[in-house]
Amino acid sequence: MSRRSAATRTRALYLFAAALALAGMAVAGYLAFENLQGNTGVCVGVHGCSTVQNSRYGEILGVPISVPGFLAYAVLLLAAVLSLRTPLRRPELALIGFLASVVGLLMSAYLTYIEAFVLDAWCSYCIVSALLMTALFITWSLLLGSAVRQTPDG
Repeated sequence: MSRRSAATRTRALYLFAAALALAGMAVAGYLAFENLQGNTGVCVGVHGCSTVQNSRYGEILGVPISVPGFLAYAVLLLAAVLSLRTPLRRPELALIGFLASVVGLLMSAYLTYIEAFVLDAWCSYCIVSALLMTALFITWSLLLGSAVRQTPDG
């Protein structure tokens, strides 16, 4: 692959990561807004949103789980945008994005397990968030691999 096509592919991946993170912020932001007002949002496609969100798993230290979710997506968006603007910092930013996506993926996997095997209820927002976080993990894994290959020591 030529250097130019590799750079174009990398840029496209960072743009894709930014788009995914922005979508995650929209989902988590809407849900955080609703949750902080004591609501569960409009449940689409499934009928367990209130069960999931009102369970003891719907909060961390009294804060709705959607709030740290929103912050995680914001970190991922920031890492992608900064990577596009400051290419010399891409290895460090790729590592930050990768680690944030690992934490997000593990949290999503845990919460999906809780929905399936503890609560026997599903939240459409949680499902969408888990899919977005899985896509972000894959994207940041590719970006980290690319950043490592492009560093002089890698």
